[in-house]
Amino acid sequence: MITPRFCLLLRLSLQLPSPDGIMRAMRRWRPWIGIAVSLICLALALVGIEWDQVGVALRQAEWRYLIPAGGALLAYLVARSIRWRILLGPGVSLAESFAVTNIGYLVSNVLPFRLGDPARAVAIGLGGRVRMGAALSTVVVERVLDMLMVVLLLAATLPFVGEAGWTREAGMFAGVAALAALAVLVVLARRPEWGQRALEWGLARVPRIDRKRWARMLGGILEGLAALRSAQRAAGLLVWSVVTWAFTVGYYFAILWAFLDRPSLAEGSFLTCATGLGMALPSSPGAMGVFHSVARYALQLPFDVPVEKAVVVAFASHAFQYVLMCLLGLIGLARQNLSLSRLQADVANIGKGVK
Repeated sequence: MITPRFCLLLRLSLQLPSPDGIMRAMRRWRPWIGIAVSLICLALALVGIEWDQVGVALRQAEWRYLIPAGGALLAYLVARSIRWRILLGPGVSLAESFAVTNIGYLVSNVLPFRLGDPARAVAIGLGGRVRMGAALSTVVVERVLDMLMVVLLLAATLPFVGEAGWTREAGMFAGVAALAALAVLVVLARRPEWGQRALEWGLARVPRIDRKRWARMLGGILEGLAALRSAQRAAGLLVWSVVTWAFTVGYYFAILWAFLDRPSLAEGSFLTCATGLGMALPSSPGAMGVFHSVARYALQLPFDVPVEKAVVVAFASHAFQYVLMCLLGLIGLARQNLSLSRLQADVANIGKGVK
């Protein structure tokens, strides 16, 4: 039988670093890895373009299409906020959900480590109406639903796409992972005692761990899965997930109309899927470089969009949403009476104890 003492002795005999040491090393190196990936992807996004043709594409752009693009982006944020409020429960207002959703995007855009989602959990937890652990689990449910929507959209789009490249395999992998994760979440929601037993079994085999803190964390996580126990709320989550991603396609479709001649809906849908899957790669804040590279080749390879126009679409779509989301995030911070420095510090303390 493998006992905690045996695990500790084995680690010491092999001179393995402690879990805390491993986490500190990962935190030190992760920003540099993200920056390196971003720089490589940025180079890939800009390779082989003719800058004079980029100027032509910008001069010929139909900038009026940024108005419907902005409307679609705002509608997307509202739809996400409504869906999140279903998970959080009626104790949180739509205005608060909208403000904190925007704060999350601001944090992801300007701070390293992609802290937007845990920052949302912290910000909503500070209001006192939702436990931080519960808020964290709602964010996990959101991300699983998002991945399912991307996979379903990709499945509907691929028949109209020529060379799909890596997105086909990535979509299959993401679909299997999302279905598995959703199944686990549903089981935990409907059979919380199973999760409790599994946690107790695992904690009993880990040396030097605060079992009470982890048990408290699990209680908060299970509380955040309450929406999955209700057929009505689960149906609402699915409906608003579809609406959310429909507005995402609408945003990219409007951007394409600004720079391309009669773009197809398949181009907007595939661009949505490719960027959604590509954001899983490590990157600097705001997915700089990664987004641009993925967007360029998602238009150039399967649809033969000219390189310069594909690059312009990539940079314009990213810059427009980046600026708008940062502005809305700043408004959200003011509404919630928060600061980025406080959120960053509170997120860093999540691992030390979840309320």
